[in-house]
Amino acid sequence: MIRLATPDDASALLTLQQRLDRQTNFMLLEPDERDPHIDLLERRLEAQAGHRSFDLVAYRDAEFEESRSVLAGWLSVEVLPWRRAAHVGYIVLGVDVVHSGRGFGGALLEAGRREAARRGLRRLELTVRVDNLRALELYERHGYQIEGRRRSALLCGSVHVDEYFMAQLLT
Repeated sequence: MIRLATPDDASALLTLQQRLDRQTNFMLLEPDERDPHIDLLERRLEAQAGHRSFDLVAYRDAEFEESRSVLAGWLSVEVLPWRRAAHVGYIVLGVDVVHSGRGFGGALLEAGRREAARRGLRRLELTVRVDNLRALELYERHGYQIEGRRRSALLCGSVHVDEYFMAQLLT
């Protein structure tokens, strides 16, 4: 079950984001770097009602959706507020390791593409670490193409890591 996130999802979403930060080195934020204030996330989700940016949340089943307590995954599409860039959405995707490999990532990407097109976006883009082969394969399977390589884009511990810049055009 995938749907648009609302301010009522803020607590569960923040919990998922913090869990993802601990589960993997592939997310941008390290554990404890994420702002823990739920009210900021609530306000961001509330502001999306009249904006092109949006978040989607994925629940394992309807039982979890009704309780709003445990999320399986999340996709964020952020759109800059300026007219020249208002057609482009930047994607962040995360799926809890417990639910990994069960189709949540692909389902979130497809739902995100449909919602982005509905909101008038023409381009979706993202970055992915070059060593995150599983995510790279997922993105390519869902129509994203590598447009460039960001050398030394991240510092993970003492290791500089490259990222691919990927995008797809929506028709």
